[in-house]
Amino acid sequence: RFRKFNILGTHTKVMNMEESTNGSLAAEFRHLQLKEQKNAGNRTNEGPLIVTEELHSLSFETQLCQPGLVIDLETTSLPVVVISNVSQLPSGWASILWYNMLVTEPRNLSFFLNPPCAWWSQLSEVLSWQFSSVTKRGLNADQLSMLGEKLLGPNAGPDGLIPWTRFCKENINDKNFSFWPWIDTILELIKKHLLCLWNDGCIMGFISKERERALLKDQQPGTFLLRFSESSREGAITFTWVERSQNGGEPDFHAVEPYTKKELSAVTFPDIIRNYKVMAAENIPENPLKYLYPNIDKDHAFGKYYSRPKEAPEPMELDDPKRTGYIKTELISVSEVHPSRLQTTDNLLPMSPEEFDEMSRIVGPEFDSMMSTV
Repeated sequence: RFRKFNILGTHTKVMNMEESTNGSLAAEFRHLQLKEQKNAGNRTNEGPLIVTEELHSLSFETQLCQPGLVIDLETTSLPVVVISNVSQLPSGWASILWYNMLVTEPRNLSFFLNPPCAWWSQLSEVLSWQFSSVTKRGLNADQLSMLGEKLLGPNAGPDGLIPWTRFCKENINDKNFSFWPWIDTILELIKKHLLCLWNDGCIMGFISKERERALLKDQQPGTFLLRFSESSREGAITFTWVERSQNGGEPDFHAVEPYTKKELSAVTFPDIIRNYKVMAAENIPENPLKYLYPNIDKDHAFGKYYSRPKEAPEPMELDDPKRTGYIKTELISVSEVHPSRLQTTDNLLPMSPEEFDEMSRIVGPEFDSMMSTV
């Protein structure tokens, strides 16, 4: 037993040509609302499926009348998911994707009582389409290969079968979230904060740490790439760069704590890359990021997205007419120590405000002048 809804509002209209853009008869229904039917004496309307797996359809009926002829016409919409909160939208959209990908019987509203598995060859195409429909760039073979391994393991292939529960219900690997919500939050992050970089191909995005190191190990020091965090439920992006080992051994790899929408709402990602610093020898901040993989100069890759210097503020009317107001500041990410002093990436995180204040106190006013512009 699924939920049933009443349609509130004007749901009967006369078709006319005024509401059509191509000369046909049409009717537009505006401001309709759905109200769930409540069963008398039953405090709950719980059915066999969760809300985002319930499929519903809208029925449209009309009557065409001609002299001596009456024709009754009826059609129904494709299945829809009815949600009551925006937090249900990702799960609802996952249901629509799965249905459209695998349905063999149109308008099968009981589809999720026993949802079929998907071949990886099918799902990979749908995932790439999802990205290309939101952006100007779909997923390439390497990106899809990494996603396939997350769902199917290292032996993922086009014939691998993925259950519905694996796609959007079961936790992936040792994480506390499932595959689709992770993908959905990354899509949101791209749409709101990384769209131009994604469209330009600057973001490698979906790449395992093992593959990441294999690509970077033979590159010149300061080469970095951008990837999405595999451990962040809310969607996050990070960068990893390579440094030559001081003892001439294997190169060192360093990654910063991933940036979420919270950080990217305060500072754009190109500006983060431009201004990122680590504390080098003698407490001199330096930017270790030189070349976007494989060998693209950082400023050439991101320069057109850097924020332009702001105009000087208007003088403030204070007791002293010569004073011009506040000193402007700039938010930057700073790591505590030079990467050559680290053996792992665990401690290479941006400074907290408390750590930054302490470093400023130790180094002196010269450090503050580097971090601010007047």
